[in-house]
Order: sequence, then structure tokens, then C-alpha cells
Amino acid sequence: MRFLVCVIPPKKIDQVKKVLWEAGIRGVTLSDGSGYGYQKVQVESVKGADYKVQYQPRVRVEIALPDEEVEKVVELLLDTVRTGRIGDGKFFILPLEDAIRVRTGERGENAL
Repeated sequence: MRFLVCVIPPKKIDQVKKVLWEAGIRGVTLSDGSGYGYQKVQVESVKGADYKVQYQPRVRVEIALPDEEVEKVVELLLDTVRTGRIGDGKFFILPLEDAIRVRTGERGENAL
């Protein structure tokens, strides 16, 4: 099993949810956050006043997957999120030792 963590711009989340649902992927966790990468500090103007934006809003998407589904889901998400510009986000694929469904006690891939 693998744990896929995607850090993406908030404007992409509706598209991501749609393609995951259509692909049959359930059990997705979303959380809001902020951060920075290569874009660093940006200056934005609101009502004539300039201010520095040091941290860009991001959404963290977490999905536990069986090994055989990881590449399919990664490619699907890359096609959905990628624009080719700085700020597209990052994906992290981590080994997942075990999973437990609290309600039933099922373990491993059966818990996904």
C-alpha cells in the first residue's frame, strides 16, 4: 500500500474531486494549508494598497491506495493539476505499512 499526499492550489480541488470520484477513488482527505516554494514572496495590490503574500494557499489531498492503483491515480492527478507554471504543487508517495478501519477492525487493503 502507498500513501499519496498532494499539495495543490485550491482552484484545482473541484477538478481533482471530480476525476477521483469518476475513477472510483473513495476515502480522500482534504485539508487547507499554506506554504511557499520557488515563487517566494509575491506583491499583490488590493484597492490600491500593495501587500506581500509570503505564503500561498494550498490544499493537501491525502489518499491511501493499493500498490497497483498508485501510478494510475498519480497520472490522472498530474493530467488534472499540471499547468506547467510555478505553483502547480507537489506529490509525495510514501509507503503505508498498515491501515485499520475503526468501525469494523478490518486491516490492510480491506480497510481502504
